[in-house]
Amino acid sequence: MNGTANLVRSTPLSVPAHTSHALHGEDAIWQETNCYIDLWIELLHGWGLEPRAALPFTVTQDFEGDHFTFFKYPANDIERLYGTIVQEMAIYDTLEAHLVEQVGRGHTVLVEVDSYYLPDTKATAYRRGHVKTTIGVDTIDPQVRRLAYYHSLGYHVAGGDDYDGLLRLTPELAGNADVLFPYAECAKRVRAPVAAAQMADASVRLLREHLARRPAANPVSRLRAVFPGHMERLLARGDAYFHQYTFNVPRQLGANFEMLYHYLTWLGQQGHKVPEAVTEAARTIASEAKVLQFRLARAAARGRADACSDCLDVLEGAYDRTLAGLVSNFGAASPVHVHAGA
Repeated sequence: MNGTANLVRSTPLSVPAHTSHALHGEDAIWQETNCYIDLWIELLHGWGLEPRAALPFTVTQDFEGDHFTFFKYPANDIERLYGTIVQEMAIYDTLEAHLVEQVGRGHTVLVEVDSYYLPDTKATAYRRGHVKTTIGVDTIDPQVRRLAYYHSLGYHVAGGDDYDGLLRLTPELAGNADVLFPYAECAKRVRAPVAAAQMADASVRLLREHLARRPAANPVSRLRAVFPGHMERLLARGDAYFHQYTFNVPRQLGANFEMLYHYLTWLGQQGHKVPEAVTEAARTIASEAKVLQFRLARAAARGRADACSDCLDVLEGAYDRTLAGLVSNFGAASPVHVHAGA
């Protein structure tokens, strides 16, 4: 593989100035959503693009029986709005060699890594636990063993032993046939993004398409139907299960609709009429999901079940107001429901 000549530096990498996007502001209800969304928010922001424009897909979130949809920017939307193709990478050589090649071509590589080696996770997993997450690498210098990457709320650098761990170059990982290749995607900026003046209109077209794909039934109602069983498992399984459950249920629900709230606010700022009641209903889901998480924590601590009926009432009603208001105001491309499973 080639491309190294474009990346070798005579001095170690430094982190360029990067201020987190307002979506990750300190006043956020859910400051962190999930690794994929947070990464793309900061990556698009780092490219000088508006990440809120690609959030219409949040109206498609469903309850999947054991979790709320792990929401992600669709590759098709990223291509249509930002002229960027996201495609899976074939990993067959060392991860370092592939990164050098693709970054040398001007691409950003989104790769699953172990948070154990990520310096920006000092408050959680760094040198403590092995947690899978996704980072976006856009600079690498194999000679000084450093790389720069987007992750969580910002842009960071890893080097030395962390570099070796992330790229599986340590003695226990290098050449170990029992260690599977990581999943990686390549983000290729192949066309100009939609012009800023046309971005909101292009985004509304996406919104109509995604509204046609909205769940056929209220996802919160579907959670409610199985909630007693979820509560029973929550009380029986302990702290580790609690953290995993709340990340995948109240957090994904709340963070998804906080992103929708910010999207609708942005649309209004761009001159599109968005009823305030709809925007506030989306925000209500975000805030009430946080209340639900607190209620679950209290139930787990006390070892006593909580039906959370009033929380679920609020969430159900706010969901109906949000989606009905959006369909009434923007319409939908066609009545196609893709999340109608039991």
